[in-house]
Amino acid sequence: MKKQPEVTDATREAFIDAFFQLAKGKSINRITIREITSLAGYNRTTFYRYFEDVYALVEYAEDEFLQMTRKTAEDRYGKMPLGERQFFETIISCCHQNKDRVSILMSEQNRAHFMRKAKDNVGAYLNWNGSDTPKKRIIRDVYFYGIFHAISINLQSQDALPDEDLLDMIQTMFTSWYLPEMTRDA
Repeated sequence: MKKQPEVTDATREAFIDAFFQLAKGKSINRITIREITSLAGYNRTTFYRYFEDVYALVEYAEDEFLQMTRKTAEDRYGKMPLGERQFFETIISCCHQNKDRVSILMSEQNRAHFMRKAKDNVGAYLNWNGSDTPKKRIIRDVYFYGIFHAISINLQSQDALPDEDLLDMIQTMFTSWYLPEMTRDA
């Protein structure tokens, strides 16, 4: 007999919640399945029905956040050209709504992994294709990683910039540096 999707979703979410509770006080690389299952109230066998290991759980949480962000942007604005202020406004808004989880996903120990995954996800949404030269890939990476790093720092900062100021900086970087460099002949 198959379980109801609501039960399956609730069980998966219990494991994810337990992981993030543990990650508030402990390096994500040191969290064990035993700790997660104990806190979630399930056994190890049940955990393995949902995730191969702790890293698979982190991957799932990353994918879940990125899909939610992308869907939110599409629901608000539809498909848009690269660099639109509203897209980054949506990212910042989703980061605030999920601050506890995003802070862990963008922590020092996981930031590089999360940002690579985010770049692939966002890049597909923003239609980063066309003539792709090594120079353009470097410019795109510097721009993208710079923005996500700035969002991460601002999200975790006690004296954070107002979102509008951060968005102004992103827009300035886009119009003054990124767009001219990407449209310049290679």
